Parts: sequence; C-alpha cells; structure tokens
Amino acid sequence: MKKFLLYMLYFSLLYDVVHLVYRTVAKYSLENLVYDASLVIRDLIVILIIFKITRSKKKRTKFKHFHNGAIIAEMEREYEKALEIRNEGLKLSGLSNAERAGLHAGNGGTYLYLKDYNNATFCFDKAFELVQEEKFPYDKQYIEVIDSYVKANRKEDALKLVESLLQRQSYHKKFKKLEPVREKLLTKYN
Repeated sequence: MKKFLLYMLYFSLLYDVVHLVYRTVAKYSLENLVYDASLVIRDLIVILIIFKITRSKKKRTKFKHFHNGAIIAEMEREYEKALEIRNEGLKLSGLSNAERAGLHAGNGGTYLYLKDYNNATFCFDKAFELVQEEKFPYDKQYIEVIDSYVKANRKEDALKLVESLLQRQSYHKKFKKLEPVREKLLTKYN
C-alpha cells in the first residue's frame, strides 16, 4: 500500500513539475504559475510526511544504539525518553560491565541535570559498583558526581567515592586532581 501511494504521489509530482515548466515556458499568468508551484510543494510535503510516518524504526540491539539514542533524546530535551532508552538498554544480555556502567552513569547524568540528586546518586552507585575492578580514565565530571552525593545528603558516601577514585592514581595520575575535593569534604563535613 505504501509503495502504491508513493508511486501515485511521484507521478502526481512529475505531472505537476512538467505542467509548471510548460506554463513557465508558455508564459502564462503569474496566478497560474503560483498555483502550479503550490501543487509541486504540496506533493513534496505529502511525500516527506509519508516517509516520516512510515519510516521503519530500527530496533536497538547494541550498547551504542542505546547510548547514542539517549544522547539524541537529551539533545532534543526529551529527558524522560533518554532515561527510558538507557533503561531498555540495561535489559540487554551480553553487555559488558563497562557498558552497563556507562548506561547507569548516563542516567545519573540526566538525573543530575534534572536536579534529582537521590536518583542520580543511585545510578552512580550502580555504575561505580560495576566497574570497581576495571581501569577507567579520569574525567572532570567526577567533581559534579561527588557534589551530587553532597546535595543528596550522602556526604559520607561522597567521601568514600573520592577515596576510591584517588586510589586510581596508580594507573592514571589525573585522579590526583580530586585531592582538593577530598580536603574540602573533610574540612566542611567533619
């Protein structure tokens, strides 16, 4: 049915374009040219709408599909959709711990953006638990993550997280940048 409809629209578009060109060459009135041009535009819009509506949605089957889909949803400010996409991805079997942690951390980042610090820290807990034995690089966003624990009234957990991340200096020296954060936590909350 879709193909038949599209063929009919293509033929209609072709007819309208030929008709427009013929009238342009024959120098008919401006009214007729505007009308013919509007028919061509109408045909193009209808074809685009049909493609948009009937476009097959590819099924997400890999980590990158869910990760990228969630990022696109966030760029479009559809934060609930981003959370749903990542949660759907977490149901996949065959994901590595690092991939699962990435999805949890992404959800944590979304909740952090939404200022839902309790859910954000819950997601970060899951992410860090999954990669506690893995080596991962330093990221300046860890400071925001630690701050989310403080905002969720989980100051002791924030301190434990900082200590855990500081131990990773053995393979990535940039984790040393978290020492001032630890000092701030120690002085401010003890």
